[in-house]
Amino acid sequence: MESARERRKKYQRYLAQRPCLYQAAKLGERNKNEECSVVCNYVLGPALAGFLLWVLNDAVKTGKRRLYFMARDGYFMYRAALIFCGRFHLPVECRYLSCSRYCVRLPAFHLNQKAALEYICRDALEVTLGTVFSRAGLTTEEMQEVLAVCPFPWSLSEKLASSDLPKIRQKLEHCGRFLHYMNQHSQKEMPNLEGYLRQEGLLDGISDAVVDSGWTGSLQKTLNEVLSCMGRKKSLKGYYWGLYEIPAHVRREDYRCYYFGPRGKIRRKVYFNNCLFEAVYSAPHGMTLGYVRRGELYYPIYEEIVEKRKDFTQKEGSYLMEYVRNLAENTGTFGIKEIGFWQDRKVIEKLFRLFMCRPTGKEAAVFGRIPFSDEGLGREEAPLAAEIKPQDLKGSRIFRQLMHRLKGTKRKGRRSAWQEGSIVLSRKNVNRNLRSYTRYKYLRFLKKEAERIRKETALRHG
Repeated sequence: MESARERRKKYQRYLAQRPCLYQAAKLGERNKNEECSVVCNYVLGPALAGFLLWVLNDAVKTGKRRLYFMARDGYFMYRAALIFCGRFHLPVECRYLSCSRYCVRLPAFHLNQKAALEYICRDALEVTLGTVFSRAGLTTEEMQEVLAVCPFPWSLSEKLASSDLPKIRQKLEHCGRFLHYMNQHSQKEMPNLEGYLRQEGLLDGISDAVVDSGWTGSLQKTLNEVLSCMGRKKSLKGYYWGLYEIPAHVRREDYRCYYFGPRGKIRRKVYFNNCLFEAVYSAPHGMTLGYVRRGELYYPIYEEIVEKRKDFTQKEGSYLMEYVRNLAENTGTFGIKEIGFWQDRKVIEKLFRLFMCRPTGKEAAVFGRIPFSDEGLGREEAPLAAEIKPQDLKGSRIFRQLMHRLKGTKRKGRRSAWQEGSIVLSRKNVNRNLRSYTRYKYLRFLKKEAERIRKETALRHG
């Protein structure tokens, strides 16, 4: 396992290929032995800056007058964008849109019941029947009422396998009591969502776009559906770090990707972890649960956040913003036009491959203990790199279990949001298990790519 010093030198060697990004990192060097400082300065800062300079450059070229940075992982993007816009005098207004998949989708459920059930019954790291009901906004009492008329062979807290979810969806689709409560909660929340979106200027009629980390692009589609009902005529466009897929029945050109898109880039996807990305760039406040009206203004309601999580995020934020300021102040007079976006991506890919998929023991310990949940309902209590039991690391068992997960044929045990971090922390057959997990990820993304090509071919000949 590499020492902290060796890892730092390797980051420096890669980043030196982009002198502008490297110089900003050298200016911000503090504690060379503190993992959070080193990773923010040599990996996370350059990646954040590279993405935002690409976004701002395209926004200026295409005449965007306003950018909305969405959700918790848009918070530091928003703060960094303000620094760049001020330094380069860009004619782009930046706003932070407090939202989440939950608080935007829930009010829209009654507009599209089919899409609502797809979202409610989607897979995640840890899904229970209670999770499914909570996604629809049901209270504990309402859950019990639904179970009384529509029984399931699982308890509310029992973990589900991927293959269970289609069965649950099919049953809920014909459960009148469940649909009644889902639509009731949806209609109740819609006025506050509409008020907040109108307040934030999404009906102003100017050229705008949203900015987000990405993954499926579903939030943009839902916002467009809601805004269309409110009277907006022009479709909302989006900039994303990466998209594994885009929603059905949307214009592909409305979804711009920086690092990877639905097509290709298999290697880049394999050596990337979207959960880790969300965790390290998350805002120092909880998820947006909804909105409340006070007088004439609407305010977001935030979920409670663990104090240690908040402190760590604020420390990260100070390092990231220092890097962005150093980069902005030391970039030449031509500003963002001098940045080579394609070359930046190649270097960022090397940095992310090391940090995300081959972390040192100290990196895995520091970032792996970040509280995380990909669900967003309930407090974030599980560590990003969950503990792997010793018996699950024997021989090739880890690979066999991952293949079961790929097929959705086995009941889930506790899953790690950052599997590579968990493997490193286990200290058991680390290199062999990392190779096994990499093989699994290649198979998963190759399978998805084959399915995408098959669907596109069928549509062309359909």
